[in-house]
Amino acid sequence: MDSIFSGEGRSIGEFLRERWTEMGDGLGLSRSMTGPVTDQVLDLLRPWADIPVGRTCPFPSYVGSDGFPAEMSVKWSQGRPELRILFEALGSSRPVTAASNRVAAARLTDRLAGEPLVSLDRYGKVADVFAPGAGEELTPIPVWHSLAWRPGHPPDFKLYFGLYTVAPQERFALVTEAMERLGMGPAWADTAAGVARGTATDGVERELEFFALDLDSATKARAKVYYRNHTSSVAVLEQMASLARSHEPARARSAFRTLLGTAPEAAGDAPLTCLAFRSDAAGADESSTYFRVSSITASDAEAAARIGALMAHEGLDPQRHRALLRAVAPQPLNRIRGLQELVSYRSRGHEGDVSVYFRFPIYPPLTAQPSPLPRQARGILQEVESL
Repeated sequence: MDSIFSGEGRSIGEFLRERWTEMGDGLGLSRSMTGPVTDQVLDLLRPWADIPVGRTCPFPSYVGSDGFPAEMSVKWSQGRPELRILFEALGSSRPVTAASNRVAAARLTDRLAGEPLVSLDRYGKVADVFAPGAGEELTPIPVWHSLAWRPGHPPDFKLYFGLYTVAPQERFALVTEAMERLGMGPAWADTAAGVARGTATDGVERELEFFALDLDSATKARAKVYYRNHTSSVAVLEQMASLARSHEPARARSAFRTLLGTAPEAAGDAPLTCLAFRSDAAGADESSTYFRVSSITASDAEAAARIGALMAHEGLDPQRHRALLRAVAPQPLNRIRGLQELVSYRSRGHEGDVSVYFRFPIYPPLTAQPSPLPRQARGILQEVESL
C-alpha cells in the first residue's frame, strides 16, 4: 500500500509513541493508564527507537510491507481489549544488518528476564537450535519480540524466530528439535502428520514461517508454529484449523464466511495458520487463522464493515473498533486501504476472539519483500511421513 503516514522530523520511537497513544485513546483508556506502558514500550525499543524516521527504512524488516520494523494490533474478546506491539529490534551497526539485529534481539531478551511475568527457561532450552554455528556464513534467523497489555495487568511478552531465511527442509528439522526439547515432540509429530495429510490430499503447500514462544513459565504458556498457506481456499484453512483440539468447526466456518462476505470461499492473499501447543496437550491445542483483509477489500471502510460483522458474530461490539479507527486513521477510511492489514480469528469451543493488525506505512513500498528460499514442500512431506 502507499505511504499514508509522515514521519518527517521524528524518531521511530516518537512515531510509535504517537500511534500507541492514539490507539489507547481509541480504546477509551485514560492516558494516566496508558502512559506508564507507553514509556515501557519506548524503553524496550531503545537505543534504536532514537533513529530518525527519514525517507527510507534503515533496515528492510519483514514486519511491514514498507520495511517498517513494528506493527500494532488489538485483540477483541469477551472482556477488556488487549493492545499489542510486535517489532524487530534494530542493531547498532551502520548500516543496520541482520547480524546486528540478532545481537540487539539477544540483549533485549536478556533484559526481559527482569519483567514480572517473564521466564526465559523455555527460551533457554531452544535458543541454540535457532542460532547458526560459529563461523558459518549464514543469514541469522531473525528474532522478533512482542508486548501484549491488558489494562490492570503487567504486559505479557512473546518471542518469534523467523524461519523464512532458512531452507524449507531445515525449518522442519529445527522446529522438530525445539519441540522435542520442550517436551512437545509427540504433539508436534501428530500435528505435523495432519498437515502432511492435508498437503497430500489437496496439493497445497503449507509453508513453515515462524516458531514462537510465550515468555512465561505457567502451564498455559504456548509454543506456536505459523504456516503460510499458499492458497486462497477456505477449505484448506478449515483443514488446518481442525488440527487443534479446541477448534469448533461450525462456529469457525460461520465466522470465516461472515468476514469474507460475498466470496465466502476466497480467503485472499497468503492466509496464515497459527497452531499453538501447551505442555499438557497431546496435539495442537488451539488454532488462529489470519486473513490479509487488505487483499479482499477495496478500502479500509469496507474492511471495517467486514471486521464489524465478524465482531458482531462473536458477540463483540463493533462500535468499539470503529472508535479505534477514528482515533488512528489519518484520512477518511474510504480513501485508504491497508491500515487494517490482517484479521485473525481463534475459536475456543463456544467463544472466539478477533484480532486486528494495523500497519502504519511511512516509507515507499518495498519493491520486494524478503522472501523464502526456493520451496521444497515434497521433501518436508517425506520427512513427516518418515516420523
